[in-house]
Amino acid sequence: MGNQTGGPGRLFRVDGKVALVTGGYGGIGAAVSEGLAAMGAKVAIAGRNRQKAEEAAAALQEQGSEAYGASFDAASVAETRAMVDAVAGHFGALDILVNCVGLNREQKAEDYDEATFDHVVDVNLKGAMFQAQAAARHMIRQGTGGKQVHIGSVRSRVALRGRGYSAYCATKGGLSMLCQQLAAEWAPHKIHVNVVAPTFVRTGMIAYMLSDEAFVNQILARIPLGRIAEPEEVMSAVLFFASAASDFVTGQTLYMDGGVTATQ
Repeated sequence: MGNQTGGPGRLFRVDGKVALVTGGYGGIGAAVSEGLAAMGAKVAIAGRNRQKAEEAAAALQEQGSEAYGASFDAASVAETRAMVDAVAGHFGALDILVNCVGLNREQKAEDYDEATFDHVVDVNLKGAMFQAQAAARHMIRQGTGGKQVHIGSVRSRVALRGRGYSAYCATKGGLSMLCQQLAAEWAPHKIHVNVVAPTFVRTGMIAYMLSDEAFVNQILARIPLGRIAEPEEVMSAVLFFASAASDFVTGQTLYMDGGVTATQ
């Protein structure tokens, strides 16, 4: 994307860039969408629920940003490609992809059924691959490079005792390696591919887990900084990878874990 001029403060600006945030109305995705818009990007918000995507885009428009809402099923390659093409067609370009789509279906490893395991893989890993591919095709055609950021997890490095996380951990581990390979393949096109991998983030997705005081205390005891992450902190890391500040960084996984992987 090229280094920006105007001093260090400009490094994190993405003025005029077109950013697609999938899962962009969820807890992390909403913070990322708002952060990119605040830094000057035109933002497309996509997810399974069209109404939520369009409402989130309308909220950004009310704040003075250019925004667009779209829907797709992340487990469908055809829908993924059609959605990315629609976003690129609407804005006339695509410069940034931030993939915030992800889910977990907890089952004990000895009880995991094939359909549920396949669904987690289809959304978290296969879905990431074909979002990345669809975006890269536009970035390659444009010839101006691009930035891709995928939301991973500390679970790509460390397992979680007492929970049925086999599918989730497998897909997030695979995501980190996938992004290394994509970074290597697309480097000649100046497409950067990186992963932001947080520990637990305070979102609605894990509200049921955070309501269990004993579980929360167990988690906090493993985090040297003594707390879980906030969506805005993940957004800050995404802005680094999405902007010129990271123009010599690709194929990396940034663990936003309060020190978990440094100590375990």
